Amino acid sequence: MFLFFMKNDPDDLDRLLQEWTALPAPSGQLASPVWQRIESGDRRASWFGNLTMLLRELEMRFARPHAIVAVVAVGLLVGVFFAEVRTRYNATQIDAEMSARYLSLLDVSHR
Repeated sequence: MFLFFMKNDPDDLDRLLQEWTALPAPSGQLASPVWQRIESGDRRASWFGNLTMLLRELEMRFARPHAIVAVVAVGLLVGVFFAEVRTRYNATQIDAEMSARYLSLLDVSHR
């Protein structure tokens, strides 16, 4: 978040790039074990690590205002849909009950 408020000085960046020198290549003794460990970690990634990465990706995607609005809109539409289904079901039940009562009032053979 602080990156939005950070002031970039292009002259400072140019000066730093001019002063930068290439780093020497690391020794071969260190590089081999590091790459072996990285490759072994890729092969045996745990389900917890995968879940953590998925949650981080979802958090990054839904941290945007447009995504939040879309999630709220979808939630509202789903809520309205289920409310409509429940209302229709209740209306059907009440209609069936009232029809049965009306027919029982008209049936004179059981009186």
